[in-house]
Amino acid sequence: MNIRRLDIKKGSFYRKSLILVLLITCLPVTFIGISLYYAGGGRIVNELNKSHQVQLNQSIQRMNDYFSQLELYSTQLAFNPGFDESIKTLDFVGQFEKTKELLKSLSLMRDTNPFISSVFLYLKDQNSLIGDAAGVRRITDAEDQKLFLSLLAPMEGIYWKNGLKRIDRPDSPEKAIVIKLPGGGYQENSYGAFIIYINQQRLNELVEKLTSQDGAAFLIDRSGEYITSPRPADNGAASSFEEALKTRILKEGHDSNTFVMEWGGESYSVSYGKMAFLVSTFTYISATPLSNITAPFNSMSTSIIVISCIGLLAALLLAWFASRRIYDPIGRLMRLIEGDKRPEGKDEFAYLESQWKHNLLQNETLSTRLKEVLPRLREGFLNQFLQGHHYYYSESEIIEKMNQLDWDILDKRFAFIMVQLQGMFSSEGKFSEKDEQLVSFAASKIVQELASSRFPQNHVIDFHDLSASMLIVLDGDETEEQSSSQLHALSEQMIQAINEVLSVKATIVISPITDSIVQTPDMLEQSRKALLFRDIERTNEVLSMSDFKTEESNAAQYPFELEREITGAVRMGQEEEAIRLIGEFLRQLQQNTRQELIVHQSMLLLLGSILNAIMRNDTNPYTLYEGTHLYEELMQIREPQKMLAWFRTTVVGPYIQTLSLAYDPALKRLIDNLLLRLQEEFLSDISLESYADELHMTPYKLSKTFKQLTGTNFIDYVTRLRLNRCKELLLTTDLKINDIAELLRYQPSYLIRIFKKNEGMTPGQYRDKYAQQG
Repeated sequence: MNIRRLDIKKGSFYRKSLILVLLITCLPVTFIGISLYYAGGGRIVNELNKSHQVQLNQSIQRMNDYFSQLELYSTQLAFNPGFDESIKTLDFVGQFEKTKELLKSLSLMRDTNPFISSVFLYLKDQNSLIGDAAGVRRITDAEDQKLFLSLLAPMEGIYWKNGLKRIDRPDSPEKAIVIKLPGGGYQENSYGAFIIYINQQRLNELVEKLTSQDGAAFLIDRSGEYITSPRPADNGAASSFEEALKTRILKEGHDSNTFVMEWGGESYSVSYGKMAFLVSTFTYISATPLSNITAPFNSMSTSIIVISCIGLLAALLLAWFASRRIYDPIGRLMRLIEGDKRPEGKDEFAYLESQWKHNLLQNETLSTRLKEVLPRLREGFLNQFLQGHHYYYSESEIIEKMNQLDWDILDKRFAFIMVQLQGMFSSEGKFSEKDEQLVSFAASKIVQELASSRFPQNHVIDFHDLSASMLIVLDGDETEEQSSSQLHALSEQMIQAINEVLSVKATIVISPITDSIVQTPDMLEQSRKALLFRDIERTNEVLSMSDFKTEESNAAQYPFELEREITGAVRMGQEEEAIRLIGEFLRQLQQNTRQELIVHQSMLLLLGSILNAIMRNDTNPYTLYEGTHLYEELMQIREPQKMLAWFRTTVVGPYIQTLSLAYDPALKRLIDNLLLRLQEEFLSDISLESYADELHMTPYKLSKTFKQLTGTNFIDYVTRLRLNRCKELLLTTDLKINDIAELLRYQPSYLIRIFKKNEGMTPGQYRDKYAQQG
């Protein structure tokens, strides 16, 4: 049973001893086989490779000759005197014979080189194409006109173009040579061009002769685009082998080279080189499977391998017995150390050494990762805990949790430093409103860096609204007076650093010191609220919550009269006056109270009044301000100057811009006079149109101006005057409802309906109710 287990669990030491014996016994056979392979077979393979390279070079030279002839022919064609500028005025119909000769010349051009598929002559002024196969064609399509006209744009007089459209076969673009006229050089006044389309099939056939059927051969230009058609894969694109081959050659960047490439379990002999053609450079690539080249040698190498295998098999039987005897004591030792858990196939001694090193490295890695992760875990836990998410933890549980996160808070004290930045809006243009989060982040880093030298255990929370809070763990052995003194000194240092580095002011609130960690979430919330009761005009202060007064000695006075003037200025489109009044509103608020909370609440009330005035002028604030939560934005602003600027740019400015009519004193006088007339004439047969005619205005302009300056439209205003007169008649006279309606120019039923709509009761009910009270 032990022997069987030993056979199954043998490691690399057993295999090494077996291989050693095997090499000793099989060395003669192996030496003979290698000698035969390299001395005989290797020479045969080299000769076959040389023969293949010679054949390949001959095919490449032949292809190069064809290209050289085509290049020479194109150059001669550019300077052919038969195609001078007189051809620009050729009448193809009237000069039939000359046209026929021209078509015959183009046909002869096509037959001069097997690479030429067709030859066309493009004439710019006549907007025509003359081809050996298509005859004379006029270019009618705008896109075709633009395409052929673009052929005269390049700097080169003779150049190669991939994928040029044929006028007779528009769905199959072909590669072509473009020869500009006259002279094939760069001419701004080129009057035409020869277009020599390449016979793609013949070009492909010639290039495919560079390799066998199982290989690959193709041409590419300097940008990697195929000149010959690659062998398509199943999806119609070039095969992945040709794409991989092209990518490697373009990456190498040599002019020519020969190498062996492995692909799909097959080795390929790859040769490539560059050939200059016109102003471009082509690269030919040929890949032939080595199995095709070395096919004559395969049978010989197979025989050598078979003979060597027979000799090795015989040696294996001898080595097996010797190796078992050598390995037996090693196997017993491994079973004592590892039992059956040791992975199969490992070297016993190397395995034991690697396991020891692995355990040491793993311990070091885990220790390093734990040190890196602990600060982030501690920060995440503290953020959640201080925001009240872990309220269910007891004091001992929090202490244990923080101890696991490498913080010793046993017998410690805790305090908060709350930092509020101020004056960023007036910091000489150093920062903009968009930099609030950046400034908050910088301030939190400054605070943390200063505190870490005195209090290593601290945690900073950046609220991203120009405020930050720091939890500080104090030494429990110090007295409260000593800790408080250190906190004040640190706060003064923080204010100085923030002033110097960020050029902004700051107010710092120091919370009371507590012995309980579970009370810190409530302390954080109280510290944030305490900032709302600071003096809004004072900066660079260090305040202690124990000395804080959150009650006002006198009730705050709200400037109601200024509020009415502000809404009036906004309604009449007086932007500068409205902003001036808002500034005065802020000034009076600060005279009455300096608490930030009271100022914020008063400014929120003012914002509501302005929005109400805007709505009364038939403007939807939601549409005007694109859904912006104005109250939430205002709550985030703590500086009075920034509040004033916010009202100008965010609230008042956008509304004033929507008004189509600017404030006009003369127009206001007209409306004031109209209001006086309405007080006298509202019982007459009046209309908006009649007043508009008298004032030489359109009814629409009068209606809009009336609504803008009074806050109500013309009809509602007249209706209100008549209803007030109706109530007066109901209480002071015994006139019937019909008589009152006739006096007011209303039908009785209509008067009853609008009276009930506005007063909530009928005229009769109104008379009965208020007559009894009188």
